[in-house]
Amino acid sequence: MNAYSELYLYDIMNTQGDVFNDIREALPGIDEKWFITEYMKGRVRSLLDHANPKFAAMPSPELIDYFIEEEKNGEYKRGEAWGGFLPMWAGLAYAMYQWKYNIPSSELIDKLSLSDIERIFPALHQMGWNAAVEKIHDVVLGESDG
Repeated sequence: MNAYSELYLYDIMNTQGDVFNDIREALPGIDEKWFITEYMKGRVRSLLDHANPKFAAMPSPELIDYFIEEEKNGEYKRGEAWGGFLPMWAGLAYAMYQWKYNIPSSELIDKLSLSDIERIFPALHQMGWNAAVEKIHDVVLGESDG
């Protein structure tokens, strides 16, 4: 069963993809992998796991500011950019997977690591989202629905 109504899915996917992509411009020098991991385990993302309308409609710059200020007290880890389209793709894939399989994002980031995302990106980034998350579910995570 899906996590919430499909009506919100693509808004949340696109917002999360934008957040993961825009972080490098919003906070130059931030460790992007640190941010993604912390965000996926954070309160904002847990509210999006249930399509909270306030956060589902928030533009990515505001969501980034809110997360850093409210959840991280304005502090963040400095480090390397992750680079290219990979952060956006990760944001989209994580959001779709969370919705489709109704798993908390805080658990998903532990099951499907950023290293896993890097490894599967070349093979899956041109697939449709539904097919990509099914492949992740069946092959990468070794789970099946039957």
